[in-house]
Amino acid sequence: MTMQSVSLSALDASTANPRRKIDRKTIEGLAASIRTDGLLHNLVVSPVKCKGKDTRYQIVSGARRFHALKLLEDRGELPEDFTVAVEVRDDLSKDQTLRIATVENLQRQNMTPLEEAASLTKLVHKGVTLDDVVAQTGLSATTIKRRLALNGLCKEAKAVLAKGELTLSQAEALTLGSNEAQRSILEEIGRGDEFSAEGIRATLLDDRPTVALAIFPVEQYTGTITTDLFAEDETSYFDDAEQFLALQKEAVAQLVKHHEASAAWVEVTESHHIPDWQYRKASKRHKGGVLINLSPLGRVEIREGLAKRSIDKQTAAQTQDHPAAPAKRKAAYSSALCAHIAHHKTAAVQEMLLASPRKVREVSVVERLVGFEAHEATRSLAKESEAQSAYAVLAGQVRQFAAKLGFAIAEDESLWMQFPPQDADDLALYEAVRGLSDHDLEQLETLLIALTFGQRDCQRLDARDSLFNRVARDLAVDMRNHWRPDRSFLERRTRDQLVAIAADCGYVEGAGQVSSYKKADLVNCLIRHFQSAHTTSMPTPAQTKARAWLPEAMLFPAIDADAPVVTEDEPESVDEVPDED
Repeated sequence: MTMQSVSLSALDASTANPRRKIDRKTIEGLAASIRTDGLLHNLVVSPVKCKGKDTRYQIVSGARRFHALKLLEDRGELPEDFTVAVEVRDDLSKDQTLRIATVENLQRQNMTPLEEAASLTKLVHKGVTLDDVVAQTGLSATTIKRRLALNGLCKEAKAVLAKGELTLSQAEALTLGSNEAQRSILEEIGRGDEFSAEGIRATLLDDRPTVALAIFPVEQYTGTITTDLFAEDETSYFDDAEQFLALQKEAVAQLVKHHEASAAWVEVTESHHIPDWQYRKASKRHKGGVLINLSPLGRVEIREGLAKRSIDKQTAAQTQDHPAAPAKRKAAYSSALCAHIAHHKTAAVQEMLLASPRKVREVSVVERLVGFEAHEATRSLAKESEAQSAYAVLAGQVRQFAAKLGFAIAEDESLWMQFPPQDADDLALYEAVRGLSDHDLEQLETLLIALTFGQRDCQRLDARDSLFNRVARDLAVDMRNHWRPDRSFLERRTRDQLVAIAADCGYVEGAGQVSSYKKADLVNCLIRHFQSAHTTSMPTPAQTKARAWLPEAMLFPAIDADAPVVTEDEPESVDEVPDED
């Protein structure tokens, strides 16, 4: 290895460089950088034998820098005799040249995924181990395996990936299928069907059982296994599901023989879940039985120490989970095909809904009822001893619509635990909603939306220009019309704050000095003052003040009178200290 200055005209691009696509924009940027700051990194070259006295050199590392220099030369921005500092490596074999070029490209600007795959494949074919590639490239073993998997793409998939018409994640998912299966999915994508990477994986794996489900030695399986390199745990699947199930049943039969030696009884069920309701835990005085469940998908569950419950045989036989029930056949539609069908049926219904506003409103109300959860304010205010006007209106509306929908509401239980009934399914709710008039349906939808809307983070004053405050201002909400100071509010204030309230709301004008009052006395006196002010038809000046009094925290947005004042020349935090001149 020697350092030399070589004429730019004596350098040639390498035909072995794994990078096939050079981004013109990046070369432009690199050329501008070289023009300004010079060549910051030497090129690595290898001498090439040729006829004549002149020696030529082939680029091993630095192809992008070489193209940038040639661009400057073509523009006349370099002298004709311009020389380049290079590191001459005359001891490199073809394999070593490939390795250096690959590592250099991977560590600098990313090659396309297919270029990476081709380059890494050449290294592996030359006998370079995976650990060596990891050490040389800095890529993880998982990334390298995923790139190598791209070799499994059909030529059509490689073409659309190279054009950018297929995402890398979609291409990776396609490698799980045969060339025929890949082409089928590409045709559907070409027709406009949307396929996420997850959707492609689901389609190609098609509910195949995972190797982890096997309770038999995997070497007994003679079919092929597909490993999903793109799942977090690189899950492996049996491609021959029928052979897997046959081996799984043989293994279950062996389990039966094993447990029969010590258990009171052994039963095998073939259900999606163990039928727990038919069994109970055996007492310590009796020998328990064993239940083995083999699900249609091949999952095996074992429960020991069980006793059978007394259940009518005919009733038990009619249930899916009883061992006497017919074995479930393999589903005629895979999960991926079910999704395909469901997506098209959904789009058709959605299209028809566009022409039926009434049905849309019915669906909207049912969806809201199914997942209904009122704002936390409703549950909290329901616990207060005396309901104020706003909450009373809301609770009254809920009770009114509960009656119209046929929901029974008990007076001695929480309203918000009964509306809507927890045992009501979506079909029952739909039938109830269908019977409402257009006016009631519109009002119910409005009520449900209103009950879920409210201030966020209620443990803090909302002093921001939030959506909640903006809506409140647009509605011209004045809390004086909806709330008056009550015991819940006043008891949460300090004695000094209560004294200030007494002065602001006019109480001291008739009571004189209150500085000697205890907190409990102040609370009771203020409650009576506010109550009388809001109930009298002829208010005194002091009572008029009480009617008009409103804490700034009840404004939209709230104002916290107790917050520390920040002056213009006093930064709020260290991060906001002005820059020094």
